[in-house]
Amino acid sequence: MQPKRENQPTFFDLAVQQRGSSNRVLETIAREVDFSEAEARVATTYSEGGRPACRVGVLLRVMILQHLYGLSDPQAEEQLKDRLSFQKFVQLDAHETVPDETTICRFRARLIECGLHEQLLGLLNTQLEARGYLVKRVTLVDATLVESSRKRPDVEAARAGGAPDADASYTRKGGQSFYGYKAHVCSDGQHRLIRAAVISTARVYEGEVLARIAPADTRTIYADKAYDTKANRAWLRARGIRNGILKKEAHHIQLTAKDRQDNARKGWVRRQIERIFAHLKQWQGYRRVRYLGLARNQLELTLKAVAYNLKRLASITELRNT
Repeated sequence: MQPKRENQPTFFDLAVQQRGSSNRVLETIAREVDFSEAEARVATTYSEGGRPACRVGVLLRVMILQHLYGLSDPQAEEQLKDRLSFQKFVQLDAHETVPDETTICRFRARLIECGLHEQLLGLLNTQLEARGYLVKRVTLVDATLVESSRKRPDVEAARAGGAPDADASYTRKGGQSFYGYKAHVCSDGQHRLIRAAVISTARVYEGEVLARIAPADTRTIYADKAYDTKANRAWLRARGIRNGILKKEAHHIQLTAKDRQDNARKGWVRRQIERIFAHLKQWQGYRRVRYLGLARNQLELTLKAVAYNLKRLASITELRNT
């Protein structure tokens, strides 16, 4: 059963709001973003009766806090007990208890149950677009490899489906073997906000995912040579999207001087998406997935994309206000 938040704050609640130093990022997110639609979707998974559960709004914001600050479940519980700025952001009232790590862990299953592991980023981006932060003229597309959370199994065991993580797979990059997943991302070219993020097993070829991840409402799409296929070129033509994909050289295809010049120009635009991957890996520790299976790891990637966009939102609003 989901308890309702009391609209009338107590004197203690008001006193708490006056304490503690301000947190610009969290205050901007709380002011600019409405999570009510996402909360309503999760709330439908709870039964009407039974013992009152921790409020969905609190737990959903805890998920975001974890990826903003790189917190594990036990760390999130401890930090919520200690930091007033975190309590304000998750809207934890004075009479409510801090959710424990088990409650936080179980909440992820509810997010998957109601489909938010695939839809949460879209709900956020609808608001960003309405406020003029998300610009659709230019879209950048790329992918990066992320290691499995488990030790590499024997190659034959992985092929036979006997590995601990059945959805992870082997691939090769730069002449080296790699075991895990592949994160596919597209972003707008102006503010570098992530428009879509999809996880796949590592052996999936990037070029096969373009039609799945790239939006059809953009004017130009930039991507590297891996996306230069006949199917992708036809997909772009059918939708009237300008082709910004780097041209690929092959035995039967020789690049002209103009082709190489165009590739250099396109590459300069395309490489802006590398900043997103650098942030995900350096600041959010996304070199290795945390969970087993595509659904749970899709949720992790979605939450990291949401956290990244929220941080970018705070930076963009600060620049606009200066």
